Amino acid sequence: MNFSNKYLQFVIGYIAFSFSILEGLSFLIDNYQFNSKILDYSLLILVIGFFGILAYQIVISITKINTQKNTKKINYKGYLSYLNIGVTILIGGFFVYYYNKSTSKDELFEIKLPEIIDAFENNQYSKVYNEISLLKNNKVSNPILDNYFEKVTTEVNINTSPINYEVYLDLLNDSIENWIYLGKSPVSKVRVPNVRFNLKFKSNDNEFIERSNYWILNQGRLYGLPSSIDYNKEEFKMILGAKRSLSFPGLDHYSSIQIGPYLVSKLEVTNIEFLEFVQDGGYENPIYWDAAINNNPKFMENEIKKFVGKFGKPGPSNWSYGMHPDGQENFPVTGISWFEAMAYANYRNLSLPNVYQWATAATLSSSSSFMYNSNFSQNQLINVGSQDNSNYNGLYDIAGNVREWIVNSLSDDSSIKGILGGSFNDEPYYFNDYFGQNSMDRSLGNGLRLVKNLESEFKTDITANDQYFVKVRDFLSEENVSDDVFEIFKSQYDYDILELNKEEETLDYTVSSFAVDKFIIDAAYNNERLPGYIFYDKNIKKPYKPIIFFPGSGSINTDSFENGIENRMKQFSYLLSEGYALIHPIYKSTFERRDNIKSDYPNETDEYKNAVIRWGKDYKRAIDYIESRDDMNMDKLSYYGISWGGSIANILLAIDDRVKNSVLYVAGIEFQTCKKEVDKFYYTSRIKIPVLMLNGKFDHFFPLETSQIPMFKLLGTPEKDKKHYVYETGHYVPRDELIKLHLEWLSKYE
Repeated sequence: MNFSNKYLQFVIGYIAFSFSILEGLSFLIDNYQFNSKILDYSLLILVIGFFGILAYQIVISITKINTQKNTKKINYKGYLSYLNIGVTILIGGFFVYYYNKSTSKDELFEIKLPEIIDAFENNQYSKVYNEISLLKNNKVSNPILDNYFEKVTTEVNINTSPINYEVYLDLLNDSIENWIYLGKSPVSKVRVPNVRFNLKFKSNDNEFIERSNYWILNQGRLYGLPSSIDYNKEEFKMILGAKRSLSFPGLDHYSSIQIGPYLVSKLEVTNIEFLEFVQDGGYENPIYWDAAINNNPKFMENEIKKFVGKFGKPGPSNWSYGMHPDGQENFPVTGISWFEAMAYANYRNLSLPNVYQWATAATLSSSSSFMYNSNFSQNQLINVGSQDNSNYNGLYDIAGNVREWIVNSLSDDSSIKGILGGSFNDEPYYFNDYFGQNSMDRSLGNGLRLVKNLESEFKTDITANDQYFVKVRDFLSEENVSDDVFEIFKSQYDYDILELNKEEETLDYTVSSFAVDKFIIDAAYNNERLPGYIFYDKNIKKPYKPIIFFPGSGSINTDSFENGIENRMKQFSYLLSEGYALIHPIYKSTFERRDNIKSDYPNETDEYKNAVIRWGKDYKRAIDYIESRDDMNMDKLSYYGISWGGSIANILLAIDDRVKNSVLYVAGIEFQTCKKEVDKFYYTSRIKIPVLMLNGKFDHFFPLETSQIPMFKLLGTPEKDKKHYVYETGHYVPRDELIKLHLEWLSKYE
């Protein structure tokens, strides 16, 4: 087809020219942070230019028509006119597109980006993740956004058994409809927010939801999914299969094992439910009593006669004539032995939980969120589920009301069985204790909660029902070593005075007026080098008041220290602003110096003993470095330890007298034993400096009665110079209280 249309040629050429200009400007704005207003002004100029040139062409055409009135009129084909109209509409759409693009960039730089930065500065990582994810879904991309997205996310893999499940993520407290699709399992190298969130696994009609977080996924969590989901969601909570660990004090050193998917009852078994078992002849039918019969073949002939109520009729110990007390039908059943609990579970075709199942469902680490409303009244039982005390798995009364029997033994002869969670007549700290009673015990306060093990290709490890127990040490009754022996223990941490051979640099990190220096010095062993970091406020007049810091056990499983430097600046800001400099050595086995030590828990190996000695030498060597700086006031050197750092302080504060004061956050002594020469118990009484301990009453790592209080009492510090604050929390203390008391304590002893 051969035709000439100058208007069409002009429009196509102008579109190509404008596209090149606008795309080039978009590239500069996206990648080099040019002001987005440039796109607005350029678009306006191009629009004016288009219509200006078009008007000029029209004037020229009219002039030509007037001078050629006698010329024969050209007969254009009809479709060419329609094409011109279509092209005009196209260029209109072209300019509208870039107008919208310009507007979106204005909104990004003037509204969205400041909101994202503000949310990040206030540690609102969920909001940062959500806002950037929405922008990415709308094809908005920018290097600044990418940078903040990386700061609030971690790259993980998400695996399921079986595979080929669609995986979705939803932030907590968000609309349940706001699911972000991550891919089909196994999902590789996907970034998830550094907060807790829900994961949804979907395949055909099967759909499973479980709470998760980046740390769990980063450890290689494999989710075991059940074969079907036919269950009453009002009655049960589903827990997906996974490798599970034990967070009970004294048990948390056990290896994680595979636990298949299971259902756990949201409520404790009630009197009215147990009554059905009694009235159905449950106490007479041997089919339900296999555990008791296996233990004693003559159980049904004699032992079962002990399981009666007040007037000799079969039933719990507080029942009368086979009937629960009036008005207590919805109270949890109590006054039952472990054997009765097992028989009732058989009657319902369910099971008692094993310790891994109970600990996982109970969410020990978040106990402070539901302990306040739990029934530790020491008065009476209450109706199950009648108070707002559910944990994040939706389980009511998991703490208090009645203790709940589990299947595991706590003794070699299997006579002591686990019974967990505490009861109405216990102290609240029982919730975090791994407690046991004789399997025949029928005390008030003994009850049960049931689980159902689900069919799955992801199987529960056969050791899940084994004995699990570690003797809780009575530290206040143990015999200490002599001073002469202790001096030998202490000498393990000595070393020849060495040149530091230090390297120092100021790093390019800034939060407010805070700065951070990095140093590297010779360690005291194996020709190694000891790195560390110093946080300080550039606007504070020197010399600084130094604080040597020891972190929590998360540092053993974290690859990089510098990835979290800005967050640490915020964490320590209250100290830096008051003229303190915080010195954070990279102790052996932590961060970039990770090795074969994977846990801070004591054990009897030489490997653990040598690790403790290296930590002590690193600590002393870091003090050597602090002493070498002329911008540090050594007379005001203090110690700050968090969790593991608070526990290892039992040793560190006893082996070097250059530290003048200490603050220990959620600290205690572990129950596990180790070689005597590095056992914290033998060091604590040798500490003489002021000590402030800040703890949670429901701490599941360092229980109040058996870990925190013994440590505090054992301290050799004069009574007037030691203080122990206990809060109604778990393994943390309210930050406002930490800041207030930490600063007051430091000021008191300067």
